[in-house]
Amino acid sequence: MTLTLEDKKLIFVGGKGGVGKTTSASAIAIHLSEKMTQGEKILLFSTDPAHSISDSFNIKIGDTPTQITDTLDAIEINVDQLMNEFKGQHKEAIQELLTKTASLDQQEADHALELAIPGIDEFMSLIKLSSFLEQNIYKTIVVDTAPTGHTLRLLSMPNAVNSWLIFFSGLHKKYKGIMRLLTGIKAGDVENFMATLTEGICKTHMLITDMEKTEFVIVTIPDLMAIEETKRLFISLYSAGIKVNNLIINHIQTSTDCVFCQSRRNYQEKYIYTINTTYPEINKIYVPLFPTDINGIAYLRSFENILFDQYANNHGPKIEKGDINKTT
Repeated sequence: MTLTLEDKKLIFVGGKGGVGKTTSASAIAIHLSEKMTQGEKILLFSTDPAHSISDSFNIKIGDTPTQITDTLDAIEINVDQLMNEFKGQHKEAIQELLTKTASLDQQEADHALELAIPGIDEFMSLIKLSSFLEQNIYKTIVVDTAPTGHTLRLLSMPNAVNSWLIFFSGLHKKYKGIMRLLTGIKAGDVENFMATLTEGICKTHMLITDMEKTEFVIVTIPDLMAIEETKRLFISLYSAGIKVNNLIINHIQTSTDCVFCQSRRNYQEKYIYTINTTYPEINKIYVPLFPTDINGIAYLRSFENILFDQYANNHGPKIEKGDINKTT
């Protein structure tokens, strides 16, 4: 079968490192961009700290949307820059929270703002993603995610941030009332900061778990470690209320004209069988091992053709143990 991703607002592409997530995300973005009507565009959005979209397209992509084609933009976010902008934009509100709500003095608050914060990559990615969704410039955003652990933190971030905001909001309300009684000082812009951040996070969380508008595509390879990580990712996504409909199995060995080639193909066979029996209801797309790196539009289009065209239609569902010839 082929990928069917039209009419989605948000598409995540995830899996273990090194299985071809960026190539898959790039090919998906190219395919969707070719379906756009007048004025519509697709955004390819990288949340991976080790960005590789630039390498995939052979184009320098920055931390603002870079035009790839008339209907496709791409961005590789700079977390440090985003954090500095975020702190600059909300500095007074954050300092007020830290000095009044968390009982830090000004010097401690300033120091806290400079600290490296665990999970900040995922947090800033979520903030930027929420911003693009709010602007509604792009019909669809394709997210090239970091390896599995980062991705799961990103997807769980809305709940974590919301809990954090609820906690500090409660403390701030107590502080605000006491300060007004004792000094008559009005609270700063903390309420606006809280409300704006909460609204954006909640909207993003609702969209992430909306199966009509959001799709999560897992990419894996027929290898023990990759398949085990794929199982964990399936379970985590299911627990988060995110359904997976499509699974890309990359790097399929097709040639058998040498001893190594035949051996590699035999090795992969049992894992392909495991994938089929473990996920019988999931749409599976089998992608052969390419003889070269996949970078540049021409190679990406070849990959796109496999994801969305005849190869998967003719071969994908027929894999059986001991009969890998039907898939390659």
